[in-house]
Amino acid sequence: MSYSTITKRLIADSLKELTKTKTFDKISVKDISEKCDINRQTFYYHFEDKYVLLKWIYENDLLEKYIKDVSFENWNTRLEELLTAMTEDKRFYINTINHTENYIQEYLLVQAQNIFEQAISVIDKSAPDDSLNTVSDQQRNFIARFFAYGSCGIILEWVTKGMIETPEYIANNMKTLKDLCEKAAFDYLSDRLSID
Repeated sequence: MSYSTITKRLIADSLKELTKTKTFDKISVKDISEKCDINRQTFYYHFEDKYVLLKWIYENDLLEKYIKDVSFENWNTRLEELLTAMTEDKRFYINTINHTENYIQEYLLVQAQNIFEQAISVIDKSAPDDSLNTVSDQQRNFIARFFAYGSCGIILEWVTKGMIETPEYIANNMKTLKDLCEKAAFDYLSDRLSID
């Protein structure tokens, strides 16, 4: 691990520690720097501000670990692992989701929409070349946003209400929803279901 990565991790861990006693919106760069015994210039060398630091934590501690290699076969398992990781650092995630003025919510929506757009592209490419069922870029964007809002909304609500349900419960219900959507899409494409 490079020196820069070690320093970033030290800064990130200091922020996580501070969120145990202060809300994110009340934590300053000075607080973070003092907590990890660095000067503010060192902080700013690595991160533009505390929001960029927060994004780095979400990317490195959650998205890179649990979403990077997500596929149709493993997505519910990866989701359960991601939610489990969040419960292990429960205070941090509840604090930052509740006290960032929608910064994290918007960031997660963008990430989820990208994942859903990729999934729709994979499904679309598997359709026969002469199929009339391919979606336009505008439709792909709309469908991806729809599923991003739904899945992020469930996860964000789960966090803000204190992560009461188990990660397994959330992941299994989202898998059931995915299976029902997949079946409805198959039935529609094979003329077994009409939505006209």
